[in-house]
Parts: sequence; C-alpha cells; structure tokens
Amino acid sequence: MPESKFSVVPLIAILLPWTTLVAILVFPKRAQRLRLWLCSLGSLATFGVVLSMLPSVLDGNRYTINLASVVENLEIRLYVDTLGYYFALILSFLWMLATIYSISYIDHKHNRFFAFMALCESFILGCAFSANMFTYFIFYEMMTFGSYPLIIHEETTVARRAGYKYLVYAIAAGTVLFFAIVAHYFWGDGQLGFGKYGVLSLETASRAALMTVFFTYLAGFGVKAAIMPLHGWVPDAHPAAPSPASALLSGVILKAGAFGIIRVCFNVFGVDLMRELKVNVVMAIAACITIVVASVFALTQDNLKRRLAYSSIGQVSYIILGLAMLAHDGALGGVMHLTHHALMKGCLFLCAGVILVKTGKKNISEMAGVGYQLPITMICFSVCALAMMGTPPSVGFITKWLLGSGSLEAGLPVYIVILLVSALLNAAYFLPIVYTAFFRWEGDELDEHGERHHPKLVFGKEADHKLVIPVVVLAALVIIVGIWSNVPGFPYSLVSKVAKAIFP
Repeated sequence: MPESKFSVVPLIAILLPWTTLVAILVFPKRAQRLRLWLCSLGSLATFGVVLSMLPSVLDGNRYTINLASVVENLEIRLYVDTLGYYFALILSFLWMLATIYSISYIDHKHNRFFAFMALCESFILGCAFSANMFTYFIFYEMMTFGSYPLIIHEETTVARRAGYKYLVYAIAAGTVLFFAIVAHYFWGDGQLGFGKYGVLSLETASRAALMTVFFTYLAGFGVKAAIMPLHGWVPDAHPAAPSPASALLSGVILKAGAFGIIRVCFNVFGVDLMRELKVNVVMAIAACITIVVASVFALTQDNLKRRLAYSSIGQVSYIILGLAMLAHDGALGGVMHLTHHALMKGCLFLCAGVILVKTGKKNISEMAGVGYQLPITMICFSVCALAMMGTPPSVGFITKWLLGSGSLEAGLPVYIVILLVSALLNAAYFLPIVYTAFFRWEGDELDEHGERHHPKLVFGKEADHKLVIPVVVLAALVIIVGIWSNVPGFPYSLVSKVAKAIFP
C-alpha cells in the first residue's frame, strides 16, 4: 500500500543547486573553469538525487518533510507525489543539459548567470515538491525574481525592457495569485493542501465563490502559462535571453504556470467539481484561441527565437486543453506534454543558440545554407520541428494522439479540428526554416557556365561538444520516448498512475 514517510531527500534536491553559489564564492577567479565545471556537477548531482527517488515513487510511496508552520493549517511543507515527481524529473534533466551547454555559450566572466540559473532551479524544484498552495506560491514567486537576471543577462536595452515587462506581468500575476490563495483559505475551511480528488466543494462555499477562486487561480498562473491575452512578456523575453535561458523559459518556467493550473484543476477542485461548475468550458475556449492565434503570429516572425516563442505559447496551451477535456486520455496527453514540449522546444532553442554562436545569424531569412555549415544542429532542429507538427513516432505525435482520443472520450470532436489546424500551422512556420537551411544557400544563382554549385557539408564548426551534445541528446529523446510510449515503464507508468488517480 502507498505510504507517506518523512524524508530529507526532497530538501536535499532543492538545496543542492545552492552549491553553485558556494563554488562561485569560494574558488578564486583564476580557477574559473573549475568553478564552471562544479556548477555542472551541481546540476548533475541534483538530477541524480531526483532520479534516486524513482523506484520508491513507482512503488507508490510518498516523501514528505515539514519546513515551517506559520499559523494553524498554514505550513511550508514539501511532499513528493507522482505528479510532482514527474515534473521534477524532467526539469532537473533539462536544467542539467542547459548548464553543460552554458559553459561554452556564456562568457566565463559572467558568474551571475550560473548563480541565478542554479537558484532558479532550486525554486522551481520547490514548486514541484510543494505540498500545498501556500508553499507553491512562495517558491513560485522566488522563481520569478530568480529568472529575471537570466532574461536581462546581456544587459542590452532590449533585454532590460524585456526583463521589466516580465516583472510587471509576473508581479501583477503574483498579486492575483495571493488573492486566490486568501479566498481559497477562507472558503476552503483553512485547507490549502492538495487532495487526491480536490479539497473544495459546494458544501463549503457557494457556486459564485468557487468560480471566483478558480478564475483568479487561472489568471494568476495563466501569465506564466502564457494563455492569451496574458502572454505579452513571452515574445520579448525569449529572444532577449541567452539561448540556454530561453530553453529553460520555454521548457520549464512556462510549465510552472501550467503545472500550477494542473494542481488547481485536479488537486484543489477535482474533476467532479469542475464538471459541475462548467469552468472547464472557459479553459477550453481560452486554450483553443491561444493555440490557433499564437501559431498565426508565429508565421509572421522572421527572428528565429521570436518565432519559437510564439510556438511555445501555443504549445503550452495543449496542456490546458487536455485538462479542460475532463477525460482520461486528455489529462494523460496534457500531463505528458509537460515532458514532450520540454524535450522538443528545449532542443529547438539550444539549436538557435548554436546557430547564433557559430554564424551570428538571428533571422530565418539570413539562414540560407546553414544546414550545410551546421549539419548536426540543423538535423536535430528538423527532427524536433517535425515532432512539433505531430509526425510519428515522435513525442509530438503521442501528445496529439492522446488529446484527439480525449476529445472523442469527452464527446467533443471539435477539439480534433483545433489540433489539425494547429498541426498545419506548425508545418507552415517550421518547414520554411528547414527548407531555407537545406535547400537554399548564399549565392544561389548560376555561374558563367550556367551551372549551379551546391555547398558542401562542413562539420568543423560543430566541434564544440558542450554545445552539440545536449542538442543531440534532446533530439534523440524526442524519438526514443515517442517509440517507448508502447512499452510498459517510465515515464508513462508515472503519468498513467496520475491519470488513474484522477479518473478512478
């Protein structure tokens, strides 16, 4: 039988990234390379500690530790359940790869980037392991201020404006979340914990009160989840931030908002109460609008990272749509997309960083022939671009298949139309990038003899393994995890347990 037991392991996982600060402060500047490698070892150790909990979590056991008690029924407590662990595992893995990538990407004189990158990992792990909404709110807000220096790292005018815009949105969202938590505490008999089937009911509060709590939560978390029209900070922050930070913003930090919404839907309200209140209808409409409109905006962007940013806005709403279906397969697809999108979009942003470092090109119109200069990078980019369209056997196909199945299960096939339109729009804004990279090149004209000279593949520019290896690993996992979907085992055994718990 599943049991909850006291353990310091989740606390160790949260504190390990702080060793990066110790490494930066203790070791002298002349030992710069050593400090950077210690930062990487810190992220590797964090992933190792999170991974060590896997056997116990698969057995149904739970880890918990109480950090502080503020007032009655208001605790700062860590709790590792299946859902939180699933989120923690993918975020710690992606963070490890992004840290290794950053050693070559970031100027070694800028220790601030590595310090705040580590702190941000600590805070978002705290979100994953939060036992109640109060604890989640504390770590969530600390993550906001921890991620701000990552956005403004290059200290350009554009970066500073993007960072300021991010803070305005995030602080406003934090205010709304605080109101939601106070209302939740008042109308929920002082219970802010996460229940298996939710903790709120019409017996403790009126219909209007519960709908107020739900929509303030949705608005507060919707800013980082980039639900339109709350998405305004994303298209500015992603291009302004360094590529490893962009990968984390898209792959993890946007998911912190989506993960908060998952907690609200399944562990605060519960499926039955959401169905009775019909709040899922509003969620579904917002998600569908975001999926389509964000994809249309992506079509108009020439800056590669800005196009990827709009793509992320639409893709994260797949999670919201899956939740709104209130169906087993829909929830399964939505929760799985936490990982699937992190793998795909993390790889795409890291590829954009390699292109920028090796060629200096930011705009798609300038990338003619870049596939011949950086073949490994662009092959990985192409794999993930095809996955975003839903091409089998990739993880993108698994997400769309499950969401389509969930829409039929919910009796709403209109969602399949939205998914098909989204897939077509994904193809419309990703395929031109691949075409430009591999089928166009600079000087694409006939010479004096009427002959056209094709460029040759050049592998020398990708000699920096610390940049290329994380890209290759993520691209490979996009395919491997997609194929693995029919094999009993991790990660699907984790997500299946979550879905079965929600829909017994």
